[in-house]
Amino acid sequence: MKKYLAFTIIVLFLLIPSCKEATEPIEPILPDNEEEITIASWNLKNFGQTKLNDSARIDVIVSVLRKYDIIAIQEVQDVSLALPIELIAKINANGENYKVVSSERVGRTRKEQYLFVYDDDVIDFIPNTTGYGIEPNDEFSREPFYAMFKAGNFDFYLMTIHTDPDDVDVEIPALKVAYEDLQTKTTDEDDIILLGDLNAKAPGVTAGSYITMDSIALIPNIVFTIKEETNTRGGKSYDNIIFQG
Repeated sequence: MKKYLAFTIIVLFLLIPSCKEATEPIEPILPDNEEEITIASWNLKNFGQTKLNDSARIDVIVSVLRKYDIIAIQEVQDVSLALPIELIAKINANGENYKVVSSERVGRTRKEQYLFVYDDDVIDFIPNTTGYGIEPNDEFSREPFYAMFKAGNFDFYLMTIHTDPDDVDVEIPALKVAYEDLQTKTTDEDDIILLGDLNAKAPGVTAGSYITMDSIALIPNIVFTIKEETNTRGGKSYDNIIFQG
């Protein structure tokens, strides 16, 4: 069901290869009224206890995360599964009220977790709505993870993924199937936002020689919010936030 609450979508594409680069994200105009929310996606690249306990890096990460109402995070790597709670404790160190929804560790060989980190003063998590995208033929190295949230009168699903760059030609068409399957399961809710590190470019992006998301472009009224290069060197487009307009 369409709602009329406006929302602002921001994508974070920083991989944090160094502390210097971690201090240089694109600075968006953040909402100045309660009828807008900010949604972000960030691949934190091998994010485990080492980065969590590196004060210079984690201070930058936390300061960026606090700017957004809800953030999809990819590439969390922590066998103990303690990192999500430890990250939230750092975000809330000054009295903030962020919470986290975590996936299981997924992946055929390289195991990763997905996180949805959200400001509980702005966003509500809807219990019993988490799940994983359908994959009839085991197409995904790390199957997409989704959950439902609500902000005011606007309720929506987020579906996030970190595709395998070696199998992206298989995973992108499968992602269209998973997206449309979630739509059929949630007939009373058609606001589904797909976001993450797709390792693929939106139609019309010329940078790079890798796959274009032509199959996802076939979804009626689909909108790619990022139509430019999203890596730190400005030569490729990996990340996106996608929804039906």
